[in-house]
Amino acid sequence: MSSRPRRRVRGVRLLGAALALWAGSGLAVFAGEPIPLEELPVAVVEAIEQRFPGAQLLAAEREHDDGRLLYEVKVKSEGALYEVEVTEDGVVVDVDRED
Repeated sequence: MSSRPRRRVRGVRLLGAALALWAGSGLAVFAGEPIPLEELPVAVVEAIEQRFPGAQLLAAEREHDDGRLLYEVKVKSEGALYEVEVTEDGVVVDVDRED
């Protein structure tokens, strides 16, 4: 019996364990699909600009949550970092300040 299949299974298990530890560590900022800021819907950008005037948009991801499309945008405003969750039609549903 060859040890090759066992190594592959062991490698998959190790990779799975490493990913679980990384995700549980709080280092995972987003869980969706990264998208360029230029691809954010206008309504999303306007909602963030209204909530955080003069803010700098740093990164964005698109994700599906309970069947609805959401955008998670990392924002820098007045020296603080925020993760803002916005629906595709511009409704801010969650704001988390990152310390």
